[in-house]
Amino acid sequence: MLRPRTIKEGSVGLFALLGLFIIGGIVLWLRGGAFGNPGYEVLVQFDDASGLQVGGAVRYRGVPVGRVAKLIPGSNGILAQLEISSTQLRIPADVQVEISRYGLLGEAAIDMIPDRQLSEAALAIDPLSADCAESDKILCDGDELEGQAGTQLTNSMARLAQAYSEPEFVADINATVKSANLAAARIAAMSAEITALSKTANQQVRGFERTSEAIAKAADNASLLTSRVDQVVQTNQGYINRTIEEASLLMVNLNQLVGENRAQFNLTLKSIETTNRDLQAIGQEIQTAVGTINHGLAAIDTQKVTNDLALLMENAAVTSNNIRQISNDLNDPTLMLTLQQTLDAARLTFENAQKITSDVEQLTGDPAFRNNLRKLVDGLGQLVSSTENLQDRVYTAHTLERSGQQLRFQLDHQQQLALYYEQWGVINPVPASGSPSPQIQTPKIKPPQPKENQGK
Repeated sequence: MLRPRTIKEGSVGLFALLGLFIIGGIVLWLRGGAFGNPGYEVLVQFDDASGLQVGGAVRYRGVPVGRVAKLIPGSNGILAQLEISSTQLRIPADVQVEISRYGLLGEAAIDMIPDRQLSEAALAIDPLSADCAESDKILCDGDELEGQAGTQLTNSMARLAQAYSEPEFVADINATVKSANLAAARIAAMSAEITALSKTANQQVRGFERTSEAIAKAADNASLLTSRVDQVVQTNQGYINRTIEEASLLMVNLNQLVGENRAQFNLTLKSIETTNRDLQAIGQEIQTAVGTINHGLAAIDTQKVTNDLALLMENAAVTSNNIRQISNDLNDPTLMLTLQQTLDAARLTFENAQKITSDVEQLTGDPAFRNNLRKLVDGLGQLVSSTENLQDRVYTAHTLERSGQQLRFQLDHQQQLALYYEQWGVINPVPASGSPSPQIQTPKIKPPQPKENQGK
């Protein structure tokens, strides 16, 4: 029976001791005590310690490092005794100390804010040693500092309420509100304008997009057209080269033909010019002879007229032979065939040149190439004009031959009249009154006029 009772009493005693140890530890923890790590004290003088209480936290660089151990009120201020929990913490001697309050309901605390970094020598000094007071580099045990009350939330709110209650401030606030309302109205109008401008800008952007799409399509069409033109040029390159080669060969053949027949052409032209001069001289002689005959019929004897007519007939016969020879030369089949071939070749060349010019202009459009073709066409036009002038001269020769035949007929007629007068003994025939004597009309021969070049 005694044993269970003893156990119960012992258990109660142990629980009581354990409770005492726990309570002592809590008290020691609340007081900031620590085993084997003593701290040091610092005294701070405040003019106003509103909100500061014993046990309040002491913070260094925002971290708790101690507590407020005691507040000693004085006539000129409040002396606060601060306990720094660890001697391993070295605080600069010129540290700033102020009271801070966090929030409306938060406790006031003391903040220590250093202004510089400590050197290695200062970190080696012990705050509890006798040499610490002489160094004047860190806070030592028992040092006294001047603290600041800091910014108090209640004081700030009081000053703010006082500022808000001033009439000038209220008037400024009202003016600011009115200005804000006016600015808001202007901003609303500006926003409406910006909205309209944005719509216009969107329309312009859509127009630009459509324009860019059209430009892109045009660029695609241009590239497609360029590729097709390149294909056409490449496809017809052989045809163009052959055409140019044929034109060059044709020009060479024309040059050879003109060179081969140049002497014959020159001889023919010289013969025509000589014949023209002879015909002009013959015409003058015929006119003189006709005048002589007309006068001789009235005043000269028949024998002289007969002799003159005989001489005139001989000259006419010689002239007729010359004209016949020229006509034969001009009617030479070889020469006419050559001229006809030349004309055909020139016409064909002209047509080919025009076709080549149109094809080349459509395919290439090179100005230098067009100028060369234009020169070729001009040369061919001059050649055609020269051949046409030659045809005109041939036509003139035929006209002269017909004129010679008419002249020969008139001379035969005059000779028959002279023989008739001689047979019937009529010496000085007198024409009937009012009837003029017969006159021989000689054709007027004009030299052929060269036509203008058709190519120019």
